[in-house]
Amino acid sequence: MKKFNKTGTMTLRRVIGNLLNQRRFLPILAVAAGLLPTTAAFGGAIDFTPLDPPPEGPGYGGSASFASGTTGSGVIYTTADTHPAGTGVFEPFLTYQNKGIESGYNASQGGAGQGYLDTKRVPQWNHDLHVSDLGEFTPGYYAFELDANETGTGNINRILSIDQIRIYTSDKITSGLVQDNASAIDSLGTLRYAQNTALGSSVNWVLIDASNSEGGQTSGSGSSDMLVLVPKSLFGDAKGTDLVYFYTINGVHDAALPGSKADAGFEEWRAFAGPTAVPDGGSTLLLLGSALIPLGLLRARRESNKA
Repeated sequence: MKKFNKTGTMTLRRVIGNLLNQRRFLPILAVAAGLLPTTAAFGGAIDFTPLDPPPEGPGYGGSASFASGTTGSGVIYTTADTHPAGTGVFEPFLTYQNKGIESGYNASQGGAGQGYLDTKRVPQWNHDLHVSDLGEFTPGYYAFELDANETGTGNINRILSIDQIRIYTSDKITSGLVQDNASAIDSLGTLRYAQNTALGSSVNWVLIDASNSEGGQTSGSGSSDMLVLVPKSLFGDAKGTDLVYFYTINGVHDAALPGSKADAGFEEWRAFAGPTAVPDGGSTLLLLGSALIPLGLLRARRESNKA
């Protein structure tokens, strides 16, 4: 499998992770997210591993998008490292688990505990989501964050393939039209984004290492793993009261890349619901100042070049 270069700035990723967890002020998120590097768009595979994580210091992280074979455009996949993660802190809207290939979509229906397909913990941690529940991670983008719970350090099974993501909106509950029939997923509503245009395709896929963390490694669900940034424009004329259905399937590429199947605990997705002002003794202002420093240096350099 071809590997793609990853670049990043550890400090800014940690800032974003902390802010996501504490849900502070949107302007800070906008500044920090705007500084994240983005690799060139390409089709096929996005490799976010690497299988040997770097020590603490710059170099971990990266982002990319698919150039073709998708429905919708401008969706960005980027590594994430929110601390801490896990149930009760992470507050997912979608939870699913299986051995090998696993799939699921969020819905409050399907029975208590076990839901449709491989979903679990209905309705507390697998439930209906509305457009009005989504907040801007950075101007013009909604964010969906994955906390993958795979085998930890020292085991090849720590990696996981993300083989399809499809996002729909609907003005009514449509999960009853699909239930456990994965071939009927497109009945959930208006398709807003698809990682692979064809439902059964996995040509565009993402590989993550669930043990990767800035400055070291974790096991299980100690930190989040990936953010999917979706332009608000893809939601078109969807109303705030419309339901959002998020479908995903993992582990398809295990035959080609052993170890990328699902093999441990729950995979969880949460949606960034917007900022909440939290008294923090001034640490938010400190983070904002840190995020603005690179912008100031860049401006100074430009002014110097003009002179």
